[in-house]
Amino acid sequence: MRVFKKQISACETLLCASVLFNILLLGVVIVAERQGHVFSMVLERRDIVHLDDRSHSDYWARMGWTNTIEKLHTEFDVAFFGNSITRGSDFQLFFPEKKIINLGYSGDNMIGMLRRIPMLKAANPHKVFIMAGTNDLVHISLDDYEVRYTKLLQAIKDSLPNTKIYIESVLPSNHSLGNYTPNEKVQKANFIAKDLASKFNGQFINLYDLYVDDNNELPQEWTRDGVHLYPEHYDKWANAIKTMIYE
Repeated sequence: MRVFKKQISACETLLCASVLFNILLLGVVIVAERQGHVFSMVLERRDIVHLDDRSHSDYWARMGWTNTIEKLHTEFDVAFFGNSITRGSDFQLFFPEKKIINLGYSGDNMIGMLRRIPMLKAANPHKVFIMAGTNDLVHISLDDYEVRYTKLLQAIKDSLPNTKIYIESVLPSNHSLGNYTPNEKVQKANFIAKDLASKFNGQFINLYDLYVDDNNELPQEWTRDGVHLYPEHYDKWANAIKTMIYE
């Protein structure tokens, strides 16, 4: 009987500890959500919910960046619009005669790029080179990829009707260095991007084939982590777009 009572006591103690832990965990979740909309943003990246723009932690940074571009009072020849892969480039070095602005933003996906259309409009480029999808394809289907890209391109067309659009393919990844989107899926996404370029009277640029080896992988010696290029390997990209920069 005493043993039975001890077992009940132990179970009650464990149950109380479990309940207390879950209450504390719920409190942490609530605080994190109120302060940074952490979980809502995860759901937004998957297109499950949509937040008011001011709820995003980078709202004022984007507004400040846009304001700075506006106050430059410069009409740019070319804008590069994308995520960290674009951010890592410095195409001004390859095309010093052109006024180039790099609007690459680390971690950005097409939902984020859509929010940054005012930034692109402030630059008012004659041409915009877009690379989008690397951070989307991890979470969404190819059908959703097409929907997102269509919205992005339409927004750019509406904001900058006289700007020439160039759509750059998503680059391959090296899967020995990280758990990235399968390159087979990336290739299918690039076919969609090529079709969208035609629909929006733009031009598609196949960079994928320039950065893939015989194993359908991004060569390991060209990347620091399986997806981002070393600076010296942007030369292939620059050579591929040279005629379009100067046409």
